[in-house]
Amino acid sequence: MKRKTKISKGIIIAIHIIILLLTYFPIYFMIISSLKTNQQISANYFLMSFPVHFENYTAAFFKVVRYLGNSVIVSGVSVIGVMIFGCMAAYVFARYKFPGKNIIYIFIISFLMIPSVLTLVPQFVLVNNLGLNNTYWACIFPYIASGQIMFIVILRTFIEEIPSDLFDAAKIDGAGNIRIFVQIVFPLAKQIIVSLLLINFLGSWNDFIWPQLTLTKDALKTVTVGLYAFTDAQQIQYGYMFAGFVVASVPLIILFTLNMKSFVSGITVGAVKG
Repeated sequence: MKRKTKISKGIIIAIHIIILLLTYFPIYFMIISSLKTNQQISANYFLMSFPVHFENYTAAFFKVVRYLGNSVIVSGVSVIGVMIFGCMAAYVFARYKFPGKNIIYIFIISFLMIPSVLTLVPQFVLVNNLGLNNTYWACIFPYIASGQIMFIVILRTFIEEIPSDLFDAAKIDGAGNIRIFVQIVFPLAKQIIVSLLLINFLGSWNDFIWPQLTLTKDALKTVTVGLYAFTDAQQIQYGYMFAGFVVASVPLIILFTLNMKSFVSGITVGAVKG
């Protein structure tokens, strides 16, 4: 029995190691390739080559930094908008009763079943008619609109699980809705809110198709669209390109590293409450 247990544990550990290697191998390949020339990559794909070319990072940074700034603006403003409007809508759906409440909520949920690709054309026509093309708002407004849906669904479910006695006691003390949300709901739902904001930030940061359609001016391009410009028509400098990928990944790595505990806790709490 003990022998079978040890064998089972060994198999599980081996599977975990394989999954870990498969997960981190692309990152390893990207980093070592970012320090090579095209010739070094062709000669040796998987091991470090010498001399190491740190100048790839210098060149990539000065080209990517502007695109990083644009992505920070677009993604940052988007998640702020999602948080404000999503929190208000979730609170209203959870705590208020009004005619057509369930119908409106089902209508909102139904958007989750529509592939985002199907909305590209009508969304582009709308943004173009509003004169928002080649402005940050061309990306910010759609990101806020689409990001609210999952935010509302998950946060509403959590708020409904909060005991009504807390809200009643706050109202007896003279607290209004804003104060109730700030002092009661937000502290309890903080981890879920942080998790949802991180997911929204990641989605808007990594989006490529929509910024490619609406932000054609080089000065306004986000980092995903800007990195596409690293591919030269004649020859792709892979080391330079991979260095750009690494530089573009740093903000997300820092953001998730600083908020990993809240992210994991929020996902866990949201799943349990849901």
